[in-house]
Amino acid sequence: MTTATDKIDREIEVDLMENIIRTLPKLTAIHSTDHSILIHGMGGQTRSTYNHLKQNRKVELLWTGWCMNVWWTYVFSFIPGQAGLIKVLDRTQLDNLYLDIGRLSMCGLYFIPNNKVDDILQAVKKDRGKNIESILSNEEDYFLLTVDFDYHGGERDGKIYYRNLIMGDNLNTEIENTLALVGVP
Repeated sequence: MTTATDKIDREIEVDLMENIIRTLPKLTAIHSTDHSILIHGMGGQTRSTYNHLKQNRKVELLWTGWCMNVWWTYVFSFIPGQAGLIKVLDRTQLDNLYLDIGRLSMCGLYFIPNNKVDDILQAVKKDRGKNIESILSNEEDYFLLTVDFDYHGGERDGKIYYRNLIMGDNLNTEIENTLALVGVP
């Protein structure tokens, strides 16, 4: 079970967050064969972004769809609003993939046990992943990182992102220490 100390929900400097993301593929534990890494683009991309990812052998496109109500696609068809869920196959590329997919919106990076991939996929299809944390309630070795790359930080706009991080109680220490860096609020 996850405890309150396993959660971080706050602003973070852009440079620190991007350094954390760029460090992840270098960690041995991130390459665990018992885990899958999913990137959940929550909107802000064009349909062609996911069509291009479908051709990329470093990922497996699990799902893509419009991030808002379906009828809005006709009214706002000119706005990039495509969401998607991909499985990272080449983990050395997870930083570039995560930053590229998330650059204009909120984006999730999920390090989860392999047996939870289908459950996460169904949750994303059903309600855009609002209940992902509950799917992992009996797990201890995982993390869910959501970064708002388009965060409006007032006078610090462009200098900060917003990060929500949930870590299982038995997450690898190297991964946990990397993710848990907080920086100056």
